[in-house]
Amino acid sequence: MNIRSFHKKLMALLLFGALLLTGCENREQQVASAELFELDGDTTNDGVSVGDGKKEFIKAYSDYVVWAAYTDTDSSYIVMSINEIPYEDNISTLIANFFIDEVPTSEEDLCENNEIDESDLYSLLSSPSYLRAHEVIYRYLRFTWKDSVITDIDSGEFNYNETYEVPPDE
Repeated sequence: MNIRSFHKKLMALLLFGALLLTGCENREQQVASAELFELDGDTTNDGVSVGDGKKEFIKAYSDYVVWAAYTDTDSSYIVMSINEIPYEDNISTLIANFFIDEVPTSEEDLCENNEIDESDLYSLLSSPSYLRAHEVIYRYLRFTWKDSVITDIDSGEFNYNETYEVPPDE
């Protein structure tokens, strides 16, 4: 396994671990469209920029599930109320969801549509048979905070089909 492949798989596992912490439970959330994850320089499609603070972030993203993690420790992302996130600390906030065949999909819907428990979600999304039948992409929008101000915004995605390098059916 080459180093690039190893890093892709490691990052996918870390983000998936964060996903498992949210679980497949009933909750009201808005599923983010692909446009949410696009950036124009240091500005999101919702007008949030580097240098903005809590007020702008909450106004733009209060309808989404937001994960938070401390950046100066080895903490994991956990779902937090957008109003209770400790923005004054060195943290990272994350908005993310899966796209199955280019359709935005919540973790809850993935569990329900595939009749699985949350503990089986990783197995489903990394299984060769599922990946042969579907394109699976995990997109995220990450904000880095320091002293109540956004200091960095980045957007990315993990293509499960590429990460798990599914060979064609023989």
